[in-house]
Amino acid sequence: MRAAILYAYLLALTVSCSSVRNPPVVRDEKAGSGSSEDLSGAWTLQIENPEHQVITTMTIRFVDAPASSCMAGDWRRILVDSHSTSNERFFPVSEPLSYELHKNHLVIGRNEICDNYLHLIGELRNSAAHGQYVGFGLGGGKRLGYFSLSQAT
Repeated sequence: MRAAILYAYLLALTVSCSSVRNPPVVRDEKAGSGSSEDLSGAWTLQIENPEHQVITTMTIRFVDAPASSCMAGDWRRILVDSHSTSNERFFPVSEPLSYELHKNHLVIGRNEICDNYLHLIGELRNSAAHGQYVGFGLGGGKRLGYFSLSQAT
């Protein structure tokens, strides 16, 4: 039952996300007209296991080019510049990744393998994001860990 609820929540969140167009900038309506998040440049993405141990670190770039996805929505590509991992099977660093951003809700995922989705879901604020790493499909869902994202220095 808990897995079914998680799956329904994730599906609703993903389907409700709308497109991000040129340039990839989101404006937070609650923060006022001067506040925005710019996705340009390099970003550092760290993915942790459920015990909060960093397993995978990546340097990525958000690209405003359409990405293939089995899920509804307007998914955009992510380019992986570099990565390191202590477990190749924990997160698919070598598979195509995509993102969707609606207001400050960010979803990064592996979306080309239908019914076996892996998503990082969180809030993007002040050039940083934190959230959960989840896997889900027709059989339900499961929290696999956590993630953090920040602009690379």
